[in-house]
Amino acid sequence: MSEREFKRREIVLTRELASRLQRKFPLFRIYANKCPSRSPRIRKIWYEVFHELCPPLQPEMDIIILEPPDTSGAGIAEKLRAIEIKLYRKTDTRVSQSFYKGIEQSLALLRWGFDNVGLWQLFEESFTDDELRNYGCRTWFYIHGLLQLPIEFTPIKLIGDRIEHMRFQVIQADWRNNLSPIRLRDIDDPTFQFSYTHDNPFVHFHVPTSQLANYPLLHDFIRQAGTLRQFLLEWLRNR
Repeated sequence: MSEREFKRREIVLTRELASRLQRKFPLFRIYANKCPSRSPRIRKIWYEVFHELCPPLQPEMDIIILEPPDTSGAGIAEKLRAIEIKLYRKTDTRVSQSFYKGIEQSLALLRWGFDNVGLWQLFEESFTDDELRNYGCRTWFYIHGLLQLPIEFTPIKLIGDRIEHMRFQVIQADWRNNLSPIRLRDIDDPTFQFSYTHDNPFVHFHVPTSQLANYPLLHDFIRQAGTLRQFLLEWLRNR
């Protein structure tokens, strides 16, 4: 499989995964392979707010999830989440990509003001349980154990060949223990829910507003993330 074919398969799988998530969460608005930074309007808004040219932004967002506010009275506000997708396959005895592939794109997504950003790794069926566990432990330790990055990490095993009938099985394990068994659970399982435990610090930064003046660079980043977030919300609502 050529590099171009591999990337094309990754895009097709991303769209299918987004479609499955949309069916699972019908009240959400879920988008695949969107590129809001191409909009001339965001560059115009950026210049008007910050009086500078808009810097290079994320070229494409694999999955965007817009969750409506809770209407039950719990007071849960509208949520905006993003997912970076990376596909892994084996070529002879090698893995197609490094375990840290996609982390840089995930970090770039934080700047857009998403409440949460996730990195989802998709592994083809040829990977053994031991390989999945070792890869998952290595990635988890790199993201959360060592660097403590505010990124959700979810590995998924693909079962089947035909996209429309493929099973997306979330790989669950104790990622701190390289000897723990893994468990597989279909995302289509009605009882399965994704959890979000790592908030975007540009959105959920716990410093009193009165103290932000002491951190001018941080104040700029928070303002920029807020501007991009507002643009995203308006852009998605009008699609």
